[in-house]
Amino acid sequence: MSVTDSEHTKNNNAGFDSAGILEKGDVAAPTNNVVIDEHTGERLTHKEHKHRRLHLHRRRREHKQLASKLPAFLHTDEGDVEEMRKRLEIKNEIIAAVAEFCGTFLFLLFSFGVATIAGQQQLTASSTSQVQGAADSSPSLNSSQLLYSSLGFGFSLAVNAWIFFRVSGGLFNPAVTLGLYLAGAVTWYRAIILTIVQYASAIAAAGIGQLITPGGINVRTRLGGATTVAQGVFIELFCTSLLMFAIYMLAGEKHKATFLAPVGIGLALFLSELWATGLTGGSLNPARSLGPDVIAAEFDGSAWIYYVGPYAGATLAFLLYWLLKFFNYQTAVEGQDGDDIHLLVRDKEGNLTGFVEQVAAVEVPDVVKMAPEERPIGTPRAATPVASQFDPDELDAIHAEEKRLEKEEEEQAMREKPAVPHDGSSAHPEIVLQ
Repeated sequence: MSVTDSEHTKNNNAGFDSAGILEKGDVAAPTNNVVIDEHTGERLTHKEHKHRRLHLHRRRREHKQLASKLPAFLHTDEGDVEEMRKRLEIKNEIIAAVAEFCGTFLFLLFSFGVATIAGQQQLTASSTSQVQGAADSSPSLNSSQLLYSSLGFGFSLAVNAWIFFRVSGGLFNPAVTLGLYLAGAVTWYRAIILTIVQYASAIAAAGIGQLITPGGINVRTRLGGATTVAQGVFIELFCTSLLMFAIYMLAGEKHKATFLAPVGIGLALFLSELWATGLTGGSLNPARSLGPDVIAAEFDGSAWIYYVGPYAGATLAFLLYWLLKFFNYQTAVEGQDGDDIHLLVRDKEGNLTGFVEQVAAVEVPDVVKMAPEERPIGTPRAATPVASQFDPDELDAIHAEEKRLEKEEEEQAMREKPAVPHDGSSAHPEIVLQ
């Protein structure tokens, strides 16, 4: 290396420590291969410069997307994406809690009103056996009243679950909340929040129903005259298991009929009420039992079965659901949810270039495992484009921004190409990152 080259290399390294950071008070020798960040003093290559600008661009875009989901008073500085995420999570929890309170309130208010009109609760009083002195004190239920009351609960759940399904999930039941938490559908902190809200809403619904109903509501859950405590626990357990399992399979498992899940769930409650109403009062919901008991300020010695039974039923339904998932149940009857639709792919001239096969969400893991190693899933063939999992508009925006930055840096490199003076020395202008 010549003396001139050694001095040139020394000058290029002047002003930087071993980590490539510009030391305070030093002046970096100009070079056409280095970009200096004016904020941190870092020594960056053009490639690092481009990646940093792309990173900042993505953060700005993410901030803009988060801002669109938050009201103006919750916005933060443009670069504070983490704080925006926290505020968005808090906002979502508040929305879910408010929606769950309203949904539970409406569900139980209408159910209590229908049950009061049906008069079913008056037929399950155990005092009837003492007055009549009958050996078998099972109430002789009127089938019309039973059907009326059961339809009221089933329809009320179906309608309100359909309304609030996309907001809070439409749970309305602490036992259902436990079941969804066990399945990983809700977080532990949301499960706690929703459980508290559901109990509070049930008390509010019972209180409002007591005020606006002539003569008050009569919807406390009590055992039938001939129903033992053990029988009551198992009736509540199995009825709640049916309801919870319907929620797992109809709403938890995504399929082409998911939008009809509230109807099936409402029918599950209707069927359970037909059996349980005359024997246990048909609770299936700890909040449904707590609300009227609090308003009446009465708690029977057997009231605990309306908490143990539903919670145990939700746990039993989860175990069955987990067992089916563990054994990959969707392979037992292949194509049971398929519609044999193929999305055709055409080029700009209208020529058919391939198709995209539509598969159920539960089948995706199997499709990924069966994909050839030389062509991982998601990699398009040469002449068969496949659908992307990303939003096409978002991909186009990212690609356009990357091309724009590349073109801008090429033009910048051309402008900063050092001129060769007449004396043969090279000029190396300094580039500062804006």
